[in-house]
Amino acid sequence: MTMPRRPAGDDTITRAEAARARRRQRDTRTARPASRTVSQVRSTVEEAVATRIRTPKRATTRPTRRTSNWNAAAARAGKVRSAGASVALPQLHLTWRAASLAMVMLLGSLLFHVLSSPDYFVTAISLEGAMYVPGEEIYNASGVNNMNILWLDPAQIQAGLEAVPGIKSAVVEAHWPNDVYIKVVENEPVLAWSQGGQTMWVDRDGIAFPARGELSGLLPIAVDDATVPLAEGSRIPVSIVEGALLLKQLRSNIELLHYDTSNGLSYQDGRSWRGYFGAGTDMEVKLAVYETLIADLLARDIRPTMISVVDKDAPYYRR
Repeated sequence: MTMPRRPAGDDTITRAEAARARRRQRDTRTARPASRTVSQVRSTVEEAVATRIRTPKRATTRPTRRTSNWNAAAARAGKVRSAGASVALPQLHLTWRAASLAMVMLLGSLLFHVLSSPDYFVTAISLEGAMYVPGEEIYNASGVNNMNILWLDPAQIQAGLEAVPGIKSAVVEAHWPNDVYIKVVENEPVLAWSQGGQTMWVDRDGIAFPARGELSGLLPIAVDDATVPLAEGSRIPVSIVEGALLLKQLRSNIELLHYDTSNGLSYQDGRSWRGYFGAGTDMEVKLAVYETLIADLLARDIRPTMISVVDKDAPYYRR
């Protein structure tokens, strides 16, 4: 059986359609991978959104300007805090705490050493100016024996020393570790005042204080009308002291003066009578009157038992 032949134009259409069909197939195969890539990107984005991954944002807020006192130490401290505050600050606090504890322990041990070591306790003094008051008495009066150098009060020691009879003033200095320097100014005795069976020393100001042994060169004065000893710290009138010293200066052969409240100073003349001179600084005039009266009496062959020039303007004598 013979098949009918297609016209020439129908075959051309068929080829064109076949070519278009092949192009569509190629386009479909080429686009399919692209569609899969887009799908993968989309799913990746959706997963990122689902897990809340965020891209860091750049800070846009301007820092607030603050005014403060600045110094290099504060700036360095700020850098340290900004670099790692959570780590550096606890270490800094711990370091200062440890240093403070170590310092307290060191000072405590040092104080304990000073308070307990015998190297800081006073067992002797450096004394200057003492001639009459014994050093042992001054040492005991100071109260520094076996005292720690930290507990010494120079003002209190000075007051205690100046209360010692015979000491006018004192200077006290305490030096590390256990040295105490004491300088005293003593009452300078000029008279040996004997009264009521007791002898006291008297200085130029008339201050009486205990006699400390035998001292050559002092003018002795015996009180004739007193039976009670002179109290420590008593004062003899300065006019009596000055009169006695003047008499001794003008009559160097005088070895002993007497005193009584009525006639003042007197001495036993080697020519067998007593001469009375009172007190004061006019002894030179009184001695001149005294010698003039004696010359007149002896010229008249009168032997007196006493001559008084207590009042130089009205001298008298007794047989």
